[in-house]
Amino acid sequence: MFNSTAINVVIGLVFIYSLYSLLVTTLNEIVASFLNLRAKTLEKGIRRMLTDLDDRPNAIVAQFYQQPVIKYLGESNKKKPSYMSSGSFSSALVHLCKDLSAGSVHPEQQLLDGIQEIKKVNPETGKYLEILYQEADGKLAHFQQLAENWFNETMDRATGWYKKQTQKITLLVAFTVALSFNADTIQIVKNLSYNPQQAAQLASIADQYLKTKQNSSQPENREADEQLQASLQQAQLMLADQSELHEANAVLGLGWQGISGINILYSVFGCMLTALAISLGAPFWFDLLSKMMQLRGSKKTEPSQNKKG
Repeated sequence: MFNSTAINVVIGLVFIYSLYSLLVTTLNEIVASFLNLRAKTLEKGIRRMLTDLDDRPNAIVAQFYQQPVIKYLGESNKKKPSYMSSGSFSSALVHLCKDLSAGSVHPEQQLLDGIQEIKKVNPETGKYLEILYQEADGKLAHFQQLAENWFNETMDRATGWYKKQTQKITLLVAFTVALSFNADTIQIVKNLSYNPQQAAQLASIADQYLKTKQNSSQPENREADEQLQASLQQAQLMLADQSELHEANAVLGLGWQGISGINILYSVFGCMLTALAISLGAPFWFDLLSKMMQLRGSKKTEPSQNKKG
């Protein structure tokens, strides 16, 4: 069994990871917003659907984004939307085909004529739209449903593209934060292991922090986006009053003062370990912290139970 000092060391380390994860989550969202990653990833998905060469400018994509149902989803005329529903996509696609058609009065014929025009510019895309049209038996409503399914499948892949991008950003931001504070995992563990009082003090800070944040606890089965939003809310609360982070840093004596020579390399390596850890995200570390505090509480009750026995 772990003794109380070992538990306090683990709690202290997990608490540090939790606080820095919140900070990284906030900074990560700021960077993603500044780079307009969501809108760019969505556009990449649309280009993948409507063009044969999705890395080049394309008139069809430009006309698609000018459809009113899409255009007004953006914050302004200069900004493309970050989100789009499958219904908006299928509606814009149908209206795009009608705009490209030769002027037939029949909606189904307008759709087919528009597909033929798209085929002239993007043969592969046009061929696929023809297949959807044939599967729909030329019925407009059925075609829109098939287009929505196609959009949803593409957006599932686009979600993976976005996650890969944000994972890279998260690692970079996490390493920058860890390096800024010299949050060296190895040194943190040493400090806490050699100073039981320090470990107990940090564990008490963690306990008080969790008690004040009980209202923002998260269910284990919450969707990823909901977890992110909950983390951001926690981060905003923390950033409004960073006393816990400053207090934890003060207890551990984190910083670059007095570090020189080969010790700088050791610290950088320790910061890399910290960056990898905090990139796992605040929900992971706060869930683990809560479980560790429960274990610590159960250890405290054992002596009193033994006395009664």
